[in-house]
Amino acid sequence: MAGKGLDPIFAQGSPPGRSAIAVVRISGRLPDSFYNELNIKKNSRSFFLRKLDFGGFSDSCLVLNFPGPSSYTGESMLEIHSHGNQLIVSELFRWLEKRGLREAEAGEFSKRAFLNSKISLVEAEGVSLGIEAETKDQLVALDSFRSGSLSKKIESVISQLNLVLVDLEAQLDFSDEEGVAEKDVSSIQGSLDSVLGELDALLKNYRPYEKNSLKKRVVLVGRPNVGKSSIFNSLLDEEVAIVSKNAGTTRDVVRKVLPLSGFEVEIEDTAGLRSATNDEVEKTGMGLTIKAASSADLLIYVKDDPKEIVPKEFKERSLVVLNKCDLAPAPTSFSGISVSAKTGKGIDLLLEKMRSLATSSSGQRLVSERTHKKLENTMSIMSKEVGGNDFFEVTAQNIRDANKELNEIYGELDNEKILDQIFKNFCIGK
Repeated sequence: MAGKGLDPIFAQGSPPGRSAIAVVRISGRLPDSFYNELNIKKNSRSFFLRKLDFGGFSDSCLVLNFPGPSSYTGESMLEIHSHGNQLIVSELFRWLEKRGLREAEAGEFSKRAFLNSKISLVEAEGVSLGIEAETKDQLVALDSFRSGSLSKKIESVISQLNLVLVDLEAQLDFSDEEGVAEKDVSSIQGSLDSVLGELDALLKNYRPYEKNSLKKRVVLVGRPNVGKSSIFNSLLDEEVAIVSKNAGTTRDVVRKVLPLSGFEVEIEDTAGLRSATNDEVEKTGMGLTIKAASSADLLIYVKDDPKEIVPKEFKERSLVVLNKCDLAPAPTSFSGISVSAKTGKGIDLLLEKMRSLATSSSGQRLVSERTHKKLENTMSIMSKEVGGNDFFEVTAQNIRDANKELNEIYGELDNEKILDQIFKNFCIGK
């Protein structure tokens, strides 16, 4: 794919379905006849109200014109805002296809913006991840990546590597000439250690973005028949987990996502824990309970007897919930949360505790998987032990290889297939 002047494309930029307005984006080398038919001036950055005839019916549309190169893609762009009926949008698609436009591939608008030097590859990925993020915590964690703060840190690493490379090249090519200061191995290694320290800090502070990155996990544990599944259903306000008087009904981990104040938590109901059982399936379920509890962000230990002692492996990090307070009130000495899954009493307090967890920032920062992999590759290259008479030459080549990895973060790629792989994961219309 080349730069400016590509064949015209279109895509729906708003979510499909019924809505007040649907937005269809257009970009590319549009013929004068297209502008003439819409009765708009090609180089006028403005908006126009136009009635489009789709054969049998028409629709009043708002047409926004963004002449290139001052547009998102760097090409001539338009947006057509029709009424948000998907039948109208489908007819608009046919109307555009008859005029020589084709439907865009996933991420093609952003790919064109990158190829036309309107955005860097990091910025393009930031756009995609910003759209994909499901929670506020993810957006906060992605902010450094999307805003360019991380780019400045990577550019600092590249700059330091280039300074070392200059010294190495001078030693290799001009060491016998007057005015070239001699550098020893320890001096070069000291500069490289500083760079390794910065790379190590980046890898520790940033983790690759995944769909469930930073989603908080709440795990319910306790003995059989204390009401874990009933509390689970009450928190979700729907019957998800099977509730029974028979001990050991829950055998597997039951998971459900609960939205809270723009955030999401994953609640997990688990098999009851007891020592006396010969049921191998139940034993397997209890093993899954222990595993789920070990990585929980909030561990809720449920009991129905205030005298029950919380097991030591859970005691230090559990929020203790006393269920069935409709049968008997909690003693004044009880310091946890008293609830009744049957009547709903106390469930709001438990939800508020979970909301506090969901809205607390983890402090973790996120980057695209591709960027994180490039940083890992750079660290691996620069961590190679080099010694002997070839130190200067081998180290210089390592720096060139490391710089190649870092520069590819910004899009200095030779392979069109690599670009296609990156942009194919973007949404249509972006």
